[in-house]
Amino acid sequence: ATRQSEGERGAGKGKVKAEVPFTLENYPPGFDTGDEQLNKAAALLRLLYVSDLRALQTQVNALISAMQDYTAHPKTDASLGKVGR
Repeated sequence: ATRQSEGERGAGKGKVKAEVPFTLENYPPGFDTGDEQLNKAAALLRLLYVSDLRALQTQVNALISAMQDYTAHPKTDASLGKVGR
């Protein structure tokens, strides 16, 4: 897997984006266990956790958007002279 380099993320359209090989060394776990293999496992678990959080955030955003659409277009009952459901 690859990812965009820091300098290429904001590149304009039409530019070729350089790809940097994905390594766990680029994503430290945020703490040191004293064991290199355990640090790599912790970094991998952290990436999986962040990936799950990103998926959850996407679902929450979709729910919020749907609720905003629902509340932004209330039904009007002209016979009652009020707006609401």
